[in-house]
Amino acid sequence: MRALSSIKVIIRAGVLSMTAVLAPLQGAIAETAPSVIRDAEVESTIRSYANPLFRAAGLPPDSVTIRVLNSSVLNAFVTTGNRMFIHSGLILRTETPGQLTGVIAHETGHIVGGHLVRLNDAVEKATLASMGTMALGLLAGLAAGRADAGMAAMSLGQQVVGREFFSYTRTQESSADQYALKVLDQTNQSAQGLLDFFETLADQEMLSSSRQDPYVRTHPLTSERIEAVREHVAQVHIPYQTPTDKQLRHDRMVAKLFAFLEPQSRTLQKYGESDQSAVARYARSIAYFRRGELTKALPQIDSLLTEYPNDAYFWELKGQMLFENARLPDAADAYRKAVQLAPNEPLIDLSFSHVLVEMGTDASRAEAEKHLRKSLTAEPGTSFGWRLLGTLYGQRGDETQAAYAMAEYALLIGDNSQALFHVNKALAGVKQSDPLWLRLQDIKQAAEASRDRENGGRR
Repeated sequence: MRALSSIKVIIRAGVLSMTAVLAPLQGAIAETAPSVIRDAEVESTIRSYANPLFRAAGLPPDSVTIRVLNSSVLNAFVTTGNRMFIHSGLILRTETPGQLTGVIAHETGHIVGGHLVRLNDAVEKATLASMGTMALGLLAGLAAGRADAGMAAMSLGQQVVGREFFSYTRTQESSADQYALKVLDQTNQSAQGLLDFFETLADQEMLSSSRQDPYVRTHPLTSERIEAVREHVAQVHIPYQTPTDKQLRHDRMVAKLFAFLEPQSRTLQKYGESDQSAVARYARSIAYFRRGELTKALPQIDSLLTEYPNDAYFWELKGQMLFENARLPDAADAYRKAVQLAPNEPLIDLSFSHVLVEMGTDASRAEAEKHLRKSLTAEPGTSFGWRLLGTLYGQRGDETQAAYAMAEYALLIGDNSQALFHVNKALAGVKQSDPLWLRLQDIKQAAEASRDRENGGRR
């Protein structure tokens, strides 16, 4: 699958056609480099596994950023700044919440142990730009190379998938294992999931490195490590039983990723019409949506909403389907329901705001501003949110606020010249007594400092 090295947001239904392109990586960028996936349901599910582990480790959950990389390879790693990356390929290989929880516990051990990957400057810059990129619901059309994909994409460069990117030592791996076992015990969770995951990789130890999964290359797996986890499971008698609702949530996440990342034909084969489970209908609704067959997609999601009328993520998907098919009032109604059911999901607020801005009425813009502000308060690093806010103020004719929002956007994507341009434009309309004047000065200083670093200290 071709990964995107930029994000383009096409506003189709209004008079505005806007393209927001994230700053490209400096240096070599491959089209196949992994991209960051943003999705409210996926992130919420992963957080439900991770946050108890972080608390047990003495890490405030908000101090660790978790992002999913759109990459079929099986891998996970942590970088400086307490940023944890999990490849979609790893998630798709897990069958139970316990397996993914075990991996997260292991990566938590790397954070606590200080085994953090240091990115080179170009990758670091792109990573920071991508951490809070736009989210438009899902990955609609990504496999076909469409630029207005629902889950945001940002290339992180070849280093992330290259063999030379990083490799933990065997000592670091054993240390992370022991810490994983500790936090699993503290949260009363069996390490059987971690053991199951390791055992799926056990045979790869004998393969040549070129044939091994990247997780094995970067996290050296030995029989001693597997045996140590096995002994711990035998000695610590914590039942390994997954509640039905937790397993269903995991299965939904896996099905959702599969349906958006794999060819539609594979999804419809794996989750055939004979399977009337909620998970299968969810996957099929996405596959039909990606095929452009709304008449088949809507009955699938509507059947789920009949059974689960209070499921915010089903409403979110319906809103995305309708939005992509230019049914803006209906899309707004679906997103409004999703926001009511999940009031603390900034990505859903952002997607809802996008629909409202496109509707282009005074009332919809007022509602959009409220939800954009709410989303940006929760995630101020969301570049697309600032771009959308700038568009909204531009529609209103408020050039000062529009320039300020675009300055925030430009700074986040690393476009220093545009950040300075918009700062100067905004400053022309702001008094020094206004708190916004101070924020504009901060943006100006940050953009100038970044520009000077890029120029080797030369202005």
